[in-house]
Amino acid sequence: MDGTVIPMEITARRKTELASFRKAVEAAPALHLAYVTGRDLRLSLKGIEQHRLPDPEILVCDVGTSVYIATPEGFEKDTEYVRVLEEARGGLDVRDVHQQLTHLPELLLQAQEKQTESKLSYYLAEGSEHTWVVEAVREVLAGLGGGIQAVYSVGAPHGTGLLDLLPAGVAKDFALRYLHRKVGVEASEVIYAGDSGNDLAALLSGYKAIVVGNATAGLKEELRSRGGERRILHQLYFAEDSFASGVLEGCRHFGVL
Repeated sequence: MDGTVIPMEITARRKTELASFRKAVEAAPALHLAYVTGRDLRLSLKGIEQHRLPDPEILVCDVGTSVYIATPEGFEKDTEYVRVLEEARGGLDVRDVHQQLTHLPELLLQAQEKQTESKLSYYLAEGSEHTWVVEAVREVLAGLGGGIQAVYSVGAPHGTGLLDLLPAGVAKDFALRYLHRKVGVEASEVIYAGDSGNDLAALLSGYKAIVVGNATAGLKEELRSRGGERRILHQLYFAEDSFASGVLEGCRHFGVL
């Protein structure tokens, strides 16, 4: 959502682009729309309302660790996906993992609403050596059997260090493959749009992919390099436009809107 559909700054131009995107999606009733975001459910719904985004059928929240399905009563958690993540954790409970990390004062637990059954999220203390902290966490996780992975990122716009503990192998690409099978859409018809490093695996997953124009030069370079190695460059579309306008441009390129 953020940085891909939702622009970083809201201007009159960006509002017009969001309206064009919404109109195009609403005019394509056969389209299955899902948002894949690091936001939790509450913030995802807030973003949809605030920016008047088209309503999705599916919300993938919490960095790929929660899937919600739209129903007449609202979004309900996909219990099948909960079971899939339990298997991915290999019996480890993220709350027990937290107890194994209390010797690292640089880890600051995020608010309760940021946590799920399969995700433990921390801030890294300002002034701490992030690389060292992340490596220390990974050593602990390795000793527990490897069912949990540590994913480091930097939050915009202030550069806050973020650390998510997730089931091993679970990220946006994992959720994307799950949704592909669940919805029953042909692989050739799946399109993923992204803008940042945490979209890399999903963008390289072999489905059609849109790289919006505001994506970093580093991400575009890595996608061209690794996409070429995997011989999937024809599946990648590098949009000229940014944010929602770039997504719409890519969808038109692939002939779905």
